Amino acid sequence: MKQNASWLYIILFILLFFVHFGIWQAWVKDFQIIFIRYYLFLSVLFIMVLTILSIIKKIYPEYIGFSFLGLMLFKLSIMFLIMNKLHLSDVPNYKYHFIPPYLVSLFLETLYAIRLIKQDENK
Repeated sequence: MKQNASWLYIILFILLFFVHFGIWQAWVKDFQIIFIRYYLFLSVLFIMVLTILSIIKKIYPEYIGFSFLGLMLFKLSIMFLIMNKLHLSDVPNYKYHFIPPYLVSLFLETLYAIRLIKQDENK
């Protein structure tokens, strides 16, 4: 896989951050530290998933789908464990603010995994 394709997903995720931060500043105007901590944590998980999927594609290309499912289970469980440490529940209506970025990152990871699987089938 070309390096440019991996960077495209990361740039889209960073763009999501800036758009969401602009919307956040326009309406909420509070809890910026919680917001930035959440995005830092979500960014680390996002880049970790992309990296692990790339490594698995090189080592075991036939198990990309299974590893993707395992990584999504890991990511979801880590989010539930870390949610209290990030103090997400302190933000009013936090579900409306913090679930969409998670779903967008999940969507981008899914597109990346599909691209890896399609490349493996074309060889």
